Amino acid sequence: MDIFSAIANSENFDFFKKNVKNISHSILLIGKDEQYSNLFAQLLSCLILDGKIDESSLNYQKVMLQAHPDVKYYPQKEKLLVADSQEIVAESCVKPVFASRKIFIIKNIDNSMESAQNKLLKTLEEPSTDVFLILTCQNLNLVLPTIKSRCQKVEIAKLSNQQVKEYIGTCDNTDLILAVCDGQLGKALKLSKKRELSDVASLAVDIFSKMTKSSQVLEYSKKIQSFEKDYKLLLEIMCIVIEDILKIKAGNFKDLKLTYFSKELKEASVNYTVKALCKIVEILNKFQKEIFYNVNNLLAMENLLLNILEVKFICK
Repeated sequence: MDIFSAIANSENFDFFKKNVKNISHSILLIGKDEQYSNLFAQLLSCLILDGKIDESSLNYQKVMLQAHPDVKYYPQKEKLLVADSQEIVAESCVKPVFASRKIFIIKNIDNSMESAQNKLLKTLEEPSTDVFLILTCQNLNLVLPTIKSRCQKVEIAKLSNQQVKEYIGTCDNTDLILAVCDGQLGKALKLSKKRELSDVASLAVDIFSKMTKSSQVLEYSKKIQSFEKDYKLLLEIMCIVIEDILKIKAGNFKDLKLTYFSKELKEASVNYTVKALCKIVEILNKFQKEIFYNVNNLLAMENLLLNILEVKFICK
């Protein structure tokens, strides 16, 4: 079963199907799974256009191909700009050309400029009767309160491990995928195609179990460099490593996520205090933001490794 089937059969989507005649003209979908949220918005637009999900419908077929003249996707680049919002406002006054309704799907509104969000306020509050706006976001705290107050907010529920398994099938790294995806199907599907996943996980575990002195930082930074496109994934798994080590220190061996590495995690747990692990979590959270903006990611990662060692020894 594909991801659209998963969405169509979800509780969140069922809510819209049951209330199809009263769907809000301004909807904010909240979920950490960017791909899932975007595809949810796409399928929701089919429901809004036809009042049902009908695969034989021309509306459905055109939307699925992202070729529907009345379903517009924004932003044009990485984040929504004022120019995008101005275009949305202008386009919202133009009648639909193919269907009876016009839909604007605005991805990652939480990643947009504040001025761009402000420009949408009047359209969100008083959209034309034939205009619908579907916004997606991962971090609700980064969305302006005025935007949130004008939209029907829908939190997209995570899937259970069993549900994710049904869609990704069985593969060599199934348990690892489930640990990292955290109920996010879109992410799980991407990870199922990533051959380097187990190697990235091994590196994340090694950093805590085998890196014991500063002279090893260069060695590990070179290893990290070989996964240049997976820095964010590495940081995510490092956070899971800490989570598991904390569980081990608390005597909880049943709920480990990285069960394949349980031996290494037990060995690592001896060398870190709870205080050190909590401080390292703070450092990782900071670096996750820094990696997003930092041009020299490798230097940032070297600093991260040094910081981990420093906290480890200070908090003995």
